[in-house]
Amino acid sequence: MNKTIYLTLQNSIRQILAMILFIVLARYLTVEDFGKYQQLLLIVGMFGIVFSMGIPVAISYFHGQTNKYREKVSIYKRFFLTQLLLVFIGIVIFNISSSFLATIFKNNYFEIYAIVLSVIMITTTSVELFRNLATVTNNLKHFMVSTSVVQLVSIIISIAITLYTQNIYYLLIVTAIFNTLIFLVLVKKNLKYFLYDSPKKLINKTESKYVIAMGSVALVQVFNGYIDQIMVSIMLTVEDYSNLKIGAFQIPFIGIITGSLLTVMIPIMSKYYKNKEYENIIDMWKLSMEKASILLVPIVIFCLVFASELIISFFGDKYQSAVIVFQAYMIQWLRAVVIFGGVMGAIGLQNELFKNTILITILNVILNYFLILKFGVIGAAIATTFLNYFGALLLIRKINKRLNSNFFSYFPYKIYFISLFLSIFICGVLYLILDGYLNNIYLIILLAIFFYAIMIILQLKIFYKEVSYKKLRELL
Repeated sequence: MNKTIYLTLQNSIRQILAMILFIVLARYLTVEDFGKYQQLLLIVGMFGIVFSMGIPVAISYFHGQTNKYREKVSIYKRFFLTQLLLVFIGIVIFNISSSFLATIFKNNYFEIYAIVLSVIMITTTSVELFRNLATVTNNLKHFMVSTSVVQLVSIIISIAITLYTQNIYYLLIVTAIFNTLIFLVLVKKNLKYFLYDSPKKLINKTESKYVIAMGSVALVQVFNGYIDQIMVSIMLTVEDYSNLKIGAFQIPFIGIITGSLLTVMIPIMSKYYKNKEYENIIDMWKLSMEKASILLVPIVIFCLVFASELIISFFGDKYQSAVIVFQAYMIQWLRAVVIFGGVMGAIGLQNELFKNTILITILNVILNYFLILKFGVIGAAIATTFLNYFGALLLIRKINKRLNSNFFSYFPYKIYFISLFLSIFICGVLYLILDGYLNNIYLIILLAIFFYAIMIILQLKIFYKEVSYKKLRELL
């Protein structure tokens, strides 16, 4: 089984479990408590990503730069210890600023539960490093099984707590305990690397430059990615943030597909770039976009057409106003077939990515501010989606110059647009036939599975002239 399939399975299990918990929380917590809980996860996630400084990605990058086993093992240990140090610094800063966060977000849970949130931060961040480490050391099967089993038990207990107590503190305690268990299991599995006698305990100067560059990008990207949520939390109410969070709900398979493709691509692209094999880079990137188009576009179109049925069935009538927000956010995922971040780092354009992200972040703050003032929550969704496309256009120009190519030489526009129009047509027919009948969560899930299966079969037949398990595996 290849790496993409293992990553897809692990990400699928993790995100589906997270989605189930998200739905239960939204349905059974009050709108205010749901918003407060999501704000906690938002800020903890941001701190974790910022203070990991892009180290998980850097492991994949530097692994592809050497063929010597001793050097590879030394990289694993040094990057692990460096990330622990950086995240510990992040935890100290988080605890110092917890009172300030409680004030600006109108959420006293930041101050009350700061210690528990610190444990969640360090363990969650480390899992991302272990995933990339498992990829380059061919231990993805162990990673998938161990993390998925623990997460399953954690989600089951969290759902039970939600149903019977609706107590946020108990939910955080359960998350912290099981995250710690996953952390310990993964440390034990990789202990031979961390006990390796290396002359240097932390990353060297060359690695530091890459990590600082990618970490700076991560800092700005995280702020840019969450600026809508941050500004709605500060400018509007916790209840408004709840509606934004529901509207920004991401169907798990979208992140699964893009994340899995990216994780596998980075070390290979890094090697191609080092050897100046630009044609191989273009071919690999084009193949990833073909796969993403076939797998992603039908999901996005289904969500746009059946947005009202999805939101009401999953989250309840109290989130009716989130439907239009959900549609606005879904439009940006039609661009997600073109994967940028890790690709630019792999081909040496991390500095250009950083400059682009700073520009988009500044524009994002300005546009979000005025559109939120004018239109409320939907203004944040419009600003975010528009700048997602604008930023992509700027990045394409930089990549074209570096690879001495043009966008349509590697973008699979025929596959993309056939998938787009075919999805619209089939969804339109299904909507006309079933409008008014999709009144519960089970029917909408069954329809989604039926539609997606039909789309995959049709696309395999149209693009590859063959519908088989072998072709499906190649697609994954």
